[in-house]
Amino acid sequence: MNKKVFLLTIILSLFSFNLFSQSSDKKKVEEVIVDSYIHGLIDAKDFQKAKQGIHEDFIILGHKDSLLTKKTRDEWIQQRKKRLSLPEVSYTIVYLDIEGDAASAKIEFERDKLVAIDYIFLYKFNDNWRIVSAIDHFKGSRK
Repeated sequence: MNKKVFLLTIILSLFSFNLFSQSSDKKKVEEVIVDSYIHGLIDAKDFQKAKQGIHEDFIILGHKDSLLTKKTRDEWIQQRKKRLSLPEVSYTIVYLDIEGDAASAKIEFERDKLVAIDYIFLYKFNDNWRIVSAIDHFKGSRK
């Protein structure tokens, strides 16, 4: 009987540790998305913060008709610096999925009744989450 209790205690401890680890990672991933991607880059509040959380080899992909578009982190920052007067976006993190050192998120944005969806992909490097790529989708405008 003691072996069963001991084994159950070990299993519950491992399960609890895993849940704590996932909730800790979830918080860190959300912070990188909000601080670096949304506030740092999209809202153009802090480009240094954007560079901290968005990997230097980051690429965002989009499409127009049948053409695939690509933009690096630094190209996006330069583009955003030319349009500092845009209003802030409202956003919702629709989902966040974490598995080991990889994560993905779906973010819905709205600015001036225009709605877009970004799918963001992250890796964990030496205990730091960084955004490595994204794809965007213009959903349309709200009436």
